[in-house]
Amino acid sequence: MTTQLSERQQREKEYYESYAQSFDVTQDIDFTPIDSQISGDEFRPWNSYWRTYQIPIHFYQSLQKTDTQVIRLLDFGCGPGDNALRLSRIGYHVTGFDISESNVGIAKKLFEKNGKVDQSEFVVSTAESLPFAGGYFDMVVGIDILHHVDIEKSLKELNRVMKVGAQGVFREPIEVPLLDKIRNSFLVRKIVPNEVSLEAHITEDERKLNEVDLKIIKKIFPKTRIERSLILSRYDKFIRKKGSKKSSLLEKIDYFLMKFIPGYHLLGGAAVIIIEK
Repeated sequence: MTTQLSERQQREKEYYESYAQSFDVTQDIDFTPIDSQISGDEFRPWNSYWRTYQIPIHFYQSLQKTDTQVIRLLDFGCGPGDNALRLSRIGYHVTGFDISESNVGIAKKLFEKNGKVDQSEFVVSTAESLPFAGGYFDMVVGIDILHHVDIEKSLKELNRVMKVGAQGVFREPIEVPLLDKIRNSFLVRKIVPNEVSLEAHITEDERKLNEVDLKIIKKIFPKTRIERSLILSRYDKFIRKKGSKKSSLLEKIDYFLMKFIPGYHLLGGAAVIIIEK
């Protein structure tokens, strides 16, 4: 990466260089959210992460592709490559970028371990200045990444590298002023800290997306759809067993209440943002 990093980008890079050290490249990756949806055995539209995988699965299946056609997916901020590996299982040729050299190195090792080297490419880059040709990607996926970057610069770059007719999907935390005011109160922060933490995966400069950010996204990508979640299911962290792979009852309740209660979705603290060029 030859571009000069801003102070914010440098802090993010240093954080993720440290965070990368905790990733075990020998671990078994859970492919359930991909395999279950490809086979049609299970869908969880109420879970924002499962929904983020569902979009590229449906898009890939909808394409009238030839046997020799390469369908390219950009993992927007790939981290150590576990999500990229899941996405490659759909059939895409996956290109990932990350600001951390260590993350990129781990992603390459992960794909090598899983016999997917020929189906991947990983580069060190910032989101605001992508080293790819214009109109290169058919699909873009980003998970918990936009709230770490300059939204306008990054989305303009994304628009440049996407093909006409390409789709993209992002899973992001969303600001809910009333609930976030309570969340950031002294008492709640004492009980559930939200300071910089490698364990909790919180960086110094990250912030939830707000209405201004969403307007910028919609201006660059007018065909944007936003699906909110995480209302009652905010409390899963207190009642669900950590690491549980079972479907969340509170997520299901949120999903159905949003269908019947006007305005309920506005309390959602997470969003799946679906874009189209």
